[in-house]
Amino acid sequence: MNDAGATEPIRPANVHRAYGRGAAGFDGFVKSIPGYHNHLRMSTTRMGLTGGSRLRLLDLGCGTGASTAALLDAAPGAEVVAVDASPDMLSVARRKNWPPRVSFVQSRLETLSEAGVEGPFDGIFAAYLVSNLPDAEIGLRRILSLLRPGAPLAIHDYAVAGRLTSRVRWALASWGYLIPMSRFRLGSADLLRYRTHRVRTADGVESMTHRMQRAGFEDVRVQTVPGWQQHVVYTFLGRRPDEPDVVGQRQAARAAAAAADPEREPDVPAPDVEDAPGPEDAGGPEDAGYAGDAPSAVPPAAPSGGRPTGRFAIAGTDRTPEPAADDEPGADTGESLGDADIDTPPEGNPPVRG
Repeated sequence: MNDAGATEPIRPANVHRAYGRGAAGFDGFVKSIPGYHNHLRMSTTRMGLTGGSRLRLLDLGCGTGASTAALLDAAPGAEVVAVDASPDMLSVARRKNWPPRVSFVQSRLETLSEAGVEGPFDGIFAAYLVSNLPDAEIGLRRILSLLRPGAPLAIHDYAVAGRLTSRVRWALASWGYLIPMSRFRLGSADLLRYRTHRVRTADGVESMTHRMQRAGFEDVRVQTVPGWQQHVVYTFLGRRPDEPDVVGQRQAARAAAAAADPEREPDVPAPDVEDAPGPEDAGGPEDAGYAGDAPSAVPPAAPSGGRPTGRFAIAGTDRTPEPAADDEPGADTGESLGDADIDTPPEGNPPVRG
């Protein structure tokens, strides 16, 4: 039976209305989740954005603005177009104090053009969006078309399929803390129950990386976050392919950087397929993503329409340690999905916070 306030079964086509029903309490809900804001900032930092006020960024599924703030932390002064399908969530977001270069637009991903949101963008951030889409691959192709060549996408989302410990950890957290807290903060647990089921049936890490590659993204990388959400919440990074001449310039820049820095570790040949680590093991919490790449000396490709564009770090083998997260223990948002069966809460004690 649905909690009071829910008027329809939640589906991908109407999940934004479920978020809207809890909009007034959403900030309080995510504030109660240790690590929520830190993890968003980790994902935006991993994008390796540079260029300041020259950048034009898109925040898809901005909600009440937590992901928008994380983008601004990573790229101060950038122009940010923040989009969400829920007018109630946007109403909460707009009441906050934002720089003049931040704008909010109500739209679904499928109707961005009709809402006046056009590319190209120098980077796109999508927090807890892709696991809510009716068709993730079609959505990823739409996102790719909005990016400038060479520009990054960061997907910040849950992925628990294919890893038993992740499914168990998320099921305990969801039933033991997030669902009860959502009833208290949002006035209904229906959204969190839906999300628990939705993540259980959504892509795991390997499936998501393959889906991004099929959609046309290159240089796809995966990093997880620290705390109990390690191997539960991930940053999935990908770039729109460069134009061929820019690819050649980047390869030349890499070779020049390696020759100028004798201490730099050389590129290591790819291991045999049977010895290659899986994507779940490829990027730990300390992995800096694109931010750990060597700075590029290659000027960005000339944008259509003559608009200046920011630079993005080139892909390489060097990695630098990521700045430590805040002192909050690493927990996560209630916007997640678990792998547990939603009809029968798992046995055992709820997770201990901290």
